[in-house]
Amino acid sequence: MKESEDHLLSSKEWEIWYQDNFDLECPRQLELAGRGLINGLIELWARHLYETVQPDGFIGFSRFDLWWKQGACSITITGDKAGQLKLRSWVYGEGWSGDQRYLDIADRDLLAIIADVHSRMILNGQKSDDLINVALPSKNKEVFIKKIQNS
Repeated sequence: MKESEDHLLSSKEWEIWYQDNFDLECPRQLELAGRGLINGLIELWARHLYETVQPDGFIGFSRFDLWWKQGACSITITGDKAGQLKLRSWVYGEGWSGDQRYLDIADRDLLAIIADVHSRMILNGQKSDDLINVALPSKNKEVFIKKIQNS
């Protein structure tokens, strides 16, 4: 990674915003803020996979986006629902505890890999769809990890 890319990924500010799509009168809320795009993406993926992607395959009412101040862009997670469900099962297992300890119960190593790959994709103008499309045909998380780390 070039030094300028490393600086962009490690030091710039981000915010995660929450939107309740069930109660449309509920305003967007600032959920969390920090520095370093990869850190922000870890938090975004954790929330998205835990709250938005439901264990039964449905999409929940919680929506999250990451406002990356350096890139002056809003980052959302989009892509095939079946691929998102696979990622959810690999990051959180088959259970769902119903609380909001996203990172305490997640496979942090896998989230870090996903966030790292997603950050490079963002710098190349790609979206999360491309990453989720790799998950879709993957038999398990080990195959998925090999595929995304070699891309």
